[in-house]
Amino acid sequence: MKKLLCALLLMVPLWAEPPEGSADYQKAESAFQSQKYAQARQLTEALLKQEPDNYAALYLLGAIYHYGEGSIPRAYYCYKRARRGIEKAYPDHPESSASSTLYGVVLQELSETAQQLEHYQEALDLIDERDRLYPSQKQAARKGWPLLKLGRFEESRQLMLKLLDDPEHWAYRDHALNTLGNIEFETDNLEKSYEYFQKIAAEAGPGSDPVFYCNAGEAARDLLRYDESEKLMLKSTENFNPYTYSNPWGFLAELYAAESRMPEALEALKRMQAWRISASAQVSQNKWAECYGHAGSVLLQMGYDEKALEILERLIRRQDRNSSISTAPSLVEGRLVYLYSLALQRNIQRAREKLSYASWKEVPALLARLFSMERQVARERERAANLIASRTGIDGFIQPYGARALDSPSVSSACWTCFGPGAVIAAVERSLKLDKPEMAARKPYLTAILGEAYLYDWRVADCVAQLEEALKTLPAAEVKLRHRCEAVLVRALMQQGKRAEAMSHLQSLMDTDPSQLRACQVALPMTIESDGSQAANSARNWLYASPRCQRGSGGFTLKLQSDQEKVTGQLVGPDGTSAGRFEGQPRGNASDSARSFCEVFHAQAFAPIIDLSQGDIRSIDGSTGAVRADALKNLAE
Repeated sequence: MKKLLCALLLMVPLWAEPPEGSADYQKAESAFQSQKYAQARQLTEALLKQEPDNYAALYLLGAIYHYGEGSIPRAYYCYKRARRGIEKAYPDHPESSASSTLYGVVLQELSETAQQLEHYQEALDLIDERDRLYPSQKQAARKGWPLLKLGRFEESRQLMLKLLDDPEHWAYRDHALNTLGNIEFETDNLEKSYEYFQKIAAEAGPGSDPVFYCNAGEAARDLLRYDESEKLMLKSTENFNPYTYSNPWGFLAELYAAESRMPEALEALKRMQAWRISASAQVSQNKWAECYGHAGSVLLQMGYDEKALEILERLIRRQDRNSSISTAPSLVEGRLVYLYSLALQRNIQRAREKLSYASWKEVPALLARLFSMERQVARERERAANLIASRTGIDGFIQPYGARALDSPSVSSACWTCFGPGAVIAAVERSLKLDKPEMAARKPYLTAILGEAYLYDWRVADCVAQLEEALKTLPAAEVKLRHRCEAVLVRALMQQGKRAEAMSHLQSLMDTDPSQLRACQVALPMTIESDGSQAANSARNWLYASPRCQRGSGGFTLKLQSDQEKVTGQLVGPDGTSAGRFEGQPRGNASDSARSFCEVFHAQAFAPIIDLSQGDIRSIDGSTGAVRADALKNLAE
C-alpha cells in the first residue's frame, strides 16, 4: 500500500496544472495585459512570496519590469530564472512540455533583453536555440540586428537577403528590410540605404511603425536632401505608437536648428520629450539619452550654451545603452563628449567675460572655476579624439552627415580643437580625393572645415579663400554653418587688416546670430563714448577688458550715460544704424551700477535670437512632461 502511494505521489507533476494555468496567475496576467502594472506586480509578488521558484510568476515579473517599468536588467534576471525553472521542471524536453508555449516566450523575451543589454552574441545564441526547438515558428530574421551590432555586416546582409522573400519569414519582411537599410547606412552606401527605407515605408503604409519613415528621413538628410527629409520625418510623426524606438521630433529639431528655424526647433524639442514620455516604459528609458543628446545639440546651436552644458554633462556621466540604434557606442559617446567640449569652451568665454568686470570678492571663485573648466575641456577634447579615432576615424567624422559623422555640420568645423588643425587638413584633403557620387554635394562642407583649420594652422590667406568659397557654395538651408563661417572669416580678415570687409560680415552677424561671436571667440571692434560720469567711465574700462570687446575706431560705437541710479548704453553699427539699447539695473553705488550694465550688455548683445522662458526650458528637459499617451493626438496637430 505504501509503495502504491509513493508511486502516485511521483506521478502528480504529470497531472498537475502548470503554474501559468492557475487562477492567481491568470488574474495577475490579466492585470498586466490591461497595463495595470502596479496591480500586476502586487499580485505576482504575492505569488512569488508563496512560491519563490514559480517560473510562470518569475516570467510575468520580468515582463512587468520589461514593459511596465523599463528596468531591463531586472527583467533579464527574472527571465533567466524563469528559463531555469522550466528546464528544471521538464529537464528532457521543455519545448514539448505542459509549459511549452511559455518556454518559447521566455526564450524570445530573454533574447530581446540580452540584446537591449548589448549582449549580442548571447541574443544570437538564444534565437538559434529557439528556432531549433520550435522549427515551425522560426525567427531567424531577428538575427540580423545583433549581427549588425557585432560588426558582422556581410553575414547579416546575406541572411536578410535570403529571408527577404521567403514565405516562411514573411511576417519579418519589414524587419529584414529595415536591417538591410541600416547595414547599407553603416557601410556608407547611402543611396542603397535610402532605397531600402523608402521601400519599407511604401510597403508598410499608413499606421505602420514610425521608425520606417524616420529612417527614410534620416537617410534623405544624410544625402543632403533636406526638403525630402523633413517631409518623411513629419510623416513619421503621424504614426505614433508607444512601442516604437523612433522619435522623429529630435531629428526635426536638429534639422530646423541647422536652418536657423529656431521657433520650430524649440517646438520640436518639446514634442520630442512629449513623445518620449508618452511611450512605453522600456522605450522611454531606452531613448532617454538620445533625446537629451538632441536637446543639448540644439541648445548649443541656439546659443544657450549654459543649459547645453548642464544637459551634456548629465549625459556623459550616465553611459546609456545603444541597442536600438545602429551607431557604434564609441561614436555615440564621442559625439556627446565633443559637444560637451564645445559647451565647456563657450562657458569658459562667459567666465572670462565675467572676470573683466567682477568685484575683487568674486575673482577667486571665478579664477578657480575658469581653471577647472580649462583643465576639463583639455581632457574632454583628448577623450573625444580617442573615442572617434579609435573606431570611426576623423575622415568619417568630418562628413556633414552619415554613419560616422557628427551629424551637426554647424559645429563640426571646430573639430580641429580635438584633433589639431594639421590632422583635420590632412583628413579633408583625403576626403576631397574620394571618387564617390555624394562627394560633390559634400565638398562645400569640407571646404568650411578646411577653412577654419587653416586659420589655426597660421595659413590665414588660405583660410579666407576657403571660407569665401564655402559661403558661395554651401546650401542656403545651412544657415547656422554659414554664420559660423562668417564669424571665423571675421577673425581671418581682421588678421589681414581687411577691416572694412570684416565689419560687413560682423554687422550681419550682430543682426542675425550674435551668439557666434562667443562661439568663435570673436571680439567686437568698438569705440566706447562715456558721458564722463564715474559709473559710465568704469563700465567703459571694464568693457574694454572683455574678450568680446576690442578698442578701435571704424567699428561699432557704444554711447554710455548714467544717472544716479543706473547706466544705459546705445550700440551703433558701422553704418550708423542702431544695434541695440542696453540698460543696467539700479544699484546703490557707481561701481555696482557699472557692473550691472556690463552684465546686461554681455547677456543681451551676444544673446541668441530666440528667447527661451523657464517654461520652455522645463519642457525641453522633460521636467514638465505631463503629457501621456492620451495627449499625443495634439502632437500631430
